[in-house]
Order: sequence, then C-alpha cells, then structure tokens
Amino acid sequence: MQAPAPPAPLETKQDSAPQTPPEPTPSKPERPKPTEAKARPDEPPAAEVPALQSAISSGQATALQGQVVRLQQGIEKRILVLSREWLSPSQRSTLEGARGFLQGSQKALQESDLQRAYNLAHKADIIVASLEQTR
Repeated sequence: MQAPAPPAPLETKQDSAPQTPPEPTPSKPERPKPTEAKARPDEPPAAEVPALQSAISSGQATALQGQVVRLQQGIEKRILVLSREWLSPSQRSTLEGARGFLQGSQKALQESDLQRAYNLAHKADIIVASLEQTR
C-alpha cells in the first residue's frame, strides 16, 4: 500500500499595499541629557561648593613661596643661557614651552596659588634640564 501524497500548499492572498515594518522599541529608556535634567520639586537646590583650600600652615606657605621664587629665578637664568645658544627649531619650541610654564608659575604665585605655582615651575625645570642635557 502506498502512503497518501502530501496535501498541496495552500495559496495565501497577498495584499497589494506594501507593509512597513513596526518601529523598533528601544531596549533602554532614553536618559535626559544633563542640560535637560530638571530638579525634582521635593529637592532643595544644590548648594554652591566652596573652593578647595590648602591644608598647610602659614609657615609652610612662606617656605613653599620662597622655594617657588628660588626655583623660578634659577629657571629664568637657565632659560636666558639656553636662549643665547644655537638651538634647533624643535629645541626652540621646547624652550618656549618651558618659558610658558614659567610664566604660568609666576602668575599663579601672584594669585597666591602656591601649589600650582610650584607644579608649573617644576615642569619648566624638567624641560630646561632636558634641553641642557642635549647640548
């Protein structure tokens, strides 16, 4: 005995209008941008944060100020010596960078920002030392 033949596939009627795929749904809800974020009505407005202050005594500040001034003066002299020597264009550019750090240090010292003044002078010192080694 022979098995019956499988039934013929049913024809389906196709719509003539094209179907548009459904809009994809985002997997995560979109977060508002920081500028769009609004304060909640039940929260008080944020308080202003005071500037950080150094935790060093006045004696330490005076000592640091003296150290910065001496460092700046030494760097200034060394830059002057280097600027009188023949330097490649790259080395001249590097020297100008050191001069920029020194000027930033001097400005920070005028503003009584001793830590920034020291950091900038230290950077200038390192750059000048590297130029002095390549002579």
